[in-house]
Amino acid sequence: MPNYKFKILRGLVLLTVTAGLAACGGGGSSAPASTPDGAPSAPVPPPSPPPAPPAPPPPTAGTAPLIADCSVFPATAVFNTRIDDVQRFPVHTSSAAWVASIGATKAFHPDWGSNENAQQPATYYGIPFNVVDGSNTPAAATTWPTVSFTITDPRAGNGNGVPDESDCAAQAGTGFNLVRGCATLSAANQRFPFPHDDLLKAEGGACNDAQQCGDRHILVVEQGSCRLWESYFSYRVNQQWYAYSTAAWNLNSNAMRPDAWTSGDAAGLPILPLLARAVEASSGEIRHALRVTLRDSVMARSYVWPARHRAGGDTPGGVPFGAVLRLKASFVPPVVWTAQAKALAVAMQRYGLYVADIGSDLYAQGEPNAQWLDSTVDNLKTLRAADFEFVDMRAITGDSRFNGDSFQGSW
Repeated sequence: MPNYKFKILRGLVLLTVTAGLAACGGGGSSAPASTPDGAPSAPVPPPSPPPAPPAPPPPTAGTAPLIADCSVFPATAVFNTRIDDVQRFPVHTSSAAWVASIGATKAFHPDWGSNENAQQPATYYGIPFNVVDGSNTPAAATTWPTVSFTITDPRAGNGNGVPDESDCAAQAGTGFNLVRGCATLSAANQRFPFPHDDLLKAEGGACNDAQQCGDRHILVVEQGSCRLWESYFSYRVNQQWYAYSTAAWNLNSNAMRPDAWTSGDAAGLPILPLLARAVEASSGEIRHALRVTLRDSVMARSYVWPARHRAGGDTPGGVPFGAVLRLKASFVPPVVWTAQAKALAVAMQRYGLYVADIGSDLYAQGEPNAQWLDSTVDNLKTLRAADFEFVDMRAITGDSRFNGDSFQGSW
């Protein structure tokens, strides 16, 4: 959004008054000023006060991106709202300290690749997503299998899964209702739309060993109903699906999940709306924010809107989950950069990157896709932490219309 500068023109009123001063002596005459014919002049009114400058415009909503004919949250969602107006969204007062803690020379890392072969997990980089029709017919892409939360993440002593902070689908007639809190359902009714094995796209590809395959997120868009389903630490063992946590959102709504609930990431945010997608980058324009991770030692054990959850250790004065990075406006993508890299750079300037999870510093996530150019990744790797700044989001959170339980960031 362009900066608005308001100029107030003040008129200068020149009052010509016949003073009637004597030839000698310094005092003024007490007689009223008069016109040439001797009649008293009308009093001159004081100048009008200058008009108050108009209020700055609200944050600008973009155009919601589409996946499977579904808007990825409304256009007014914060992820689709531009934050490049530095007057409304100034640099955060802690920005310099936070960037220094990351390391000013730390390289930006595009965390995705061009290999789409899930059978080659060693080079299958990124987080893919699935589209299902959501029906319960034999030809459907999913049978809505049950999901068990009795799985232990071997890292950081997380223990078993968290069904009380997870979302499940419960069968209702021929369809499925979204239920907040899987623990409220019987084990036989805790369902999730994991696609059939031959259709499944999962982070890490075909890797299915809970001891070595990592986060293994599975993202699913339910076409028609436009619900987004995401799971974390998801494995299928002896025909049974397991997950540490599951989460769902209505993509047609700005409604958020309950406060303090985790999701597929530590910040409790959705993953898919913040992924870099090749088709968007290749089009030359990306109309939404991205996600980024930071290492645990620079993070505070706290969160700010729109995040809903925290995790890890606690570094006093560290970066909270949900904080927003922005590529500085002073950065101009080099002419030799690919159209994909330029589109991503502009998106990071306009919409920012949300700190979503604990991981490696300045890793931004995208999908594995054959359309990605190797030179795009190489271009973006030349960015450094010093090219970014953290953003003060009080233009949204301080607005009288702000609702902390909504993703809405523009009006």
